[in-house]
Amino acid sequence: MTGDSIIAVLMAALVASASSAQGSFTLPDLKEEPTNPDCPNAPVRPERIKGMTAIELATELYKQEGYRNVVEAGECTCDLRFPDWDTVTAAMETEFAGISRFRFLEIIPDIRRATKAYRREGRPICQAVGLW
Repeated sequence: MTGDSIIAVLMAALVASASSAQGSFTLPDLKEEPTNPDCPNAPVRPERIKGMTAIELATELYKQEGYRNVVEAGECTCDLRFPDWDTVTAAMETEFAGISRFRFLEIIPDIRRATKAYRREGRPICQAVGLW
């Protein structure tokens, strides 16, 4: 078999496998927020939080608040781990209103570090009651 015929056979196999997989693949709806299987009634992010920087910051602050609630209470419930968005929304409208991408990049490492610290402490608490 020559090099050209080997390439032709490989291309035919690739096209055949792509066509058979084509019917089974669908793109996810990126507008749809994933639901939490442990706490399906967890509040969704308010629509008024817009823009990639604001959404990323708000999501990180929200996770941090939930993990902190769990650690401070020493117990894990859906309401503690997934509180309403009021505190985060208020922070986004006051402390972080109009935050620039540059300022975000300056502060987000510290916020993520704090979130991870609370997560490390809160995870075993939530795992113990099956909410992780």
